Amino acid sequence: MNAPTLPSLLSGLAAGASALTNAPWWIVAPLLLPTAAAAITTLVTTCTTARTEAMRRRHEDAFLGKAFQAADYTTGLDHITRIQQASAPPLPDPTAQTQQPAEPPTPPP
Repeated sequence: MNAPTLPSLLSGLAAGASALTNAPWWIVAPLLLPTAAAAITTLVTTCTTARTEAMRRRHEDAFLGKAFQAADYTTGLDHITRIQQASAPPLPDPTAQTQQPAEPPTPPP
């Protein structure tokens, strides 16, 4: 089996491109839609990622900036602690006696 080489692929691509330039729009459009969709998806993903990183950096800069006082930090940390304690299951009481499981009944001989 012959493996395609780069020059043969390029010549085939050139032939396909020249055929598409002379083709009507209703043939070319469906062939180019997947490429356009992939390009748009890449562009949207890149913009969204850049925006998210910029927002994160802005929040970190505000949090670490000199504008906040120590009371602001402790209020936020206390709130986080209360939320975590509210969502955690209650701890067992260490002073309460644990009940031993009853022994299973012995089967009759």
